Amino acid sequence: MESGWKGFGKLLENYFRIFSTQFFVILIGSNTDFMHKKLLLDAFGKVRKELEQEGVSSPSKTRCAEELSIIVSKSFSYSERRLRDFYNSAINPDCEKVNIPQEEVVLALANYLNCTDFKEYLAKNPINKEKEIPVISPTTQLQSSVGFLNKNKVTLIVIFLFALGIGSYFYITRQRWMEWQDTHYVEVPFDSKKLNEGTLKFYKEERIENFKRIIANCSTQYFRKDGEVQIWYGKNKEGILQYFTSYGLHPETGKTLKPITTYMIRKYICP
Repeated sequence: MESGWKGFGKLLENYFRIFSTQFFVILIGSNTDFMHKKLLLDAFGKVRKELEQEGVSSPSKTRCAEELSIIVSKSFSYSERRLRDFYNSAINPDCEKVNIPQEEVVLALANYLNCTDFKEYLAKNPINKEKEIPVISPTTQLQSSVGFLNKNKVTLIVIFLFALGIGSYFYITRQRWMEWQDTHYVEVPFDSKKLNEGTLKFYKEERIENFKRIIANCSTQYFRKDGEVQIWYGKNKEGILQYFTSYGLHPETGKTLKPITTYMIRKYICP
């Protein structure tokens, strides 16, 4: 149970870190969307020149988008229409940024522009040097962030608590698993191979805490004071008798364990 609460605490910590990081990025903003716009314009510019060199007179946006779609689709299926829509947004004078959500598309366009990835494209196209977008000072960014937080703190708290509640629900209700390890069950992560082999079991706290394999001897307490049995036995795959602290199925053979008897104790354990 203690390990479960530790895991739950770790989950809450991860949720808070992800939430705070993403929220800070939203508040301050990022130049990535602006660079997606530039990447798109550069790619359309290059494909237009190549089409003109092939003899196509004044290639249209649709034709350029079709060519780019073929290039991108070599690694990631992407429609010409989607690229054309992005391009229409990019050439709109009122549009400052374009966000291409698919990383595969961004990578394919960067490769087309002779860059190994988007990071290299950014290195080759430093936006501050070209003064293509204004550079906001950290002080101004921080003041803007604080102002936004103060203005929307109630809404943000509600959103955070809602996300926290959803995360907590899925953590508590998620399916848990256990596996037999020599003398006891331990909780383990899901493993499809072990499930198919039959060694992975649904998690049961009672099995974890009370079901153990013991080495029985003459001093073992086989019965409670009222005479009730508290040790069960069964044979493993090799036919060797083994003894357990609770009723159930043998972890290896799956056969039902039998309650210990005075006869079994005298014959096999303590003659």
